[in-house]
Amino acid sequence: MPPGGRRTACTSPSPSCCSCARRVCSAARSCRGHDMVITNPTSLIKTDRRSSFGGGAGRVLARFDVIVVAVVVGVAVSFAQGNIQFLAATVAIYGLFAMATNMLVGWLGIVTFGAAAYFGAGAYFVALMREFEIAPPLLILLAGLVGAVLALLFSAITIRVNGIALTMLTLVFGQILYQLLFSFSFLGGDDGIPGVPSGQLLGLRLARPEDFWIYAIVIVTLCVLLLKVVYRSSFGRSVLAVHDDPLRADSLGIPLKSTRVKVFVLAGFFSAIAGGLLAQQQGIVTSENLYWMTSGQVLIMCLIGGSGRFWGPLIGAAILLVLESQLFRGISYSALFVGLILLAVVMFFRGGVAGLPAQIRGWVHWFADRRDAKAKEGRS
Repeated sequence: MPPGGRRTACTSPSPSCCSCARRVCSAARSCRGHDMVITNPTSLIKTDRRSSFGGGAGRVLARFDVIVVAVVVGVAVSFAQGNIQFLAATVAIYGLFAMATNMLVGWLGIVTFGAAAYFGAGAYFVALMREFEIAPPLLILLAGLVGAVLALLFSAITIRVNGIALTMLTLVFGQILYQLLFSFSFLGGDDGIPGVPSGQLLGLRLARPEDFWIYAIVIVTLCVLLLKVVYRSSFGRSVLAVHDDPLRADSLGIPLKSTRVKVFVLAGFFSAIAGGLLAQQQGIVTSENLYWMTSGQVLIMCLIGGSGRFWGPLIGAAILLVLESQLFRGISYSALFVGLILLAVVMFFRGGVAGLPAQIRGWVHWFADRRDAKAKEGRS
């Protein structure tokens, strides 16, 4: 067996699949005593979730889509007014938070109501460090490490728990941290911690919306690039395999428990970075950042945008925040409209807004097939 290889057995009914080690199939049990060698288990995993683009230009766009989106949006928003820049920065922050949460929801298939725990932890860490003169990017990085440590502790404690029990434990974990805010006076309780400095960086005064937008789009772009690298890596394919079929993934040699722990840690890291950015932007952190409804809000973003798509959560964050700030502002029953939108998406657009083009193509093909079938019946 080659170094790093994994010897397993094959169940395919094909007579030529496992008569020797030269051929490999995707099955995973004994087959007439023959074995096969898998040097890279993730190579057998289907990757049909990734968007396919036709032609060379499409492949270039697929490879550099994060950079293209960041440059186009960044330049466009830079010429907008201050309130638009503030809203765009908020969308970018919550978009990163939603994409981090979607690592658990969409990639791994774990419904979590504790995402706000990491988000709020990052925000409170930045607020508590307000007395120290730490460079804003370094402070954000340290906040991410705090979220990663919290996620590591939680995932290690709940490593043997699955399903609805795990979902409820995420809620319990988040609420425990929320209650701690009222147990220590230095955390501010309901009042939170005001006076969080935005700081300065390379001549940028981050208290100004136009300067903070540049800072936020750079940080968020770097984080999304890292998420894209993870998503397209062999580890990302392993995570999707665990989501689709844990038993088959285990038979292919993918370690289920350690994979789950790694996803939790990464989600906690990026969620805490988003929380730290929000604290720097708002200048205050409150108990709302740790409340379970914040976790519910980011779940809604994932569902509206499409949890099965890489860009879906960011799209969902943009839709929800723009609607709440522009259309539903001042309306006491705005939650009703959000609920109706979510209901419509769940019932009619299973892939979310990001999956709508593929769904429309499916409808077009379906109508075309029906038309061709009727034409054949007419000729016969």
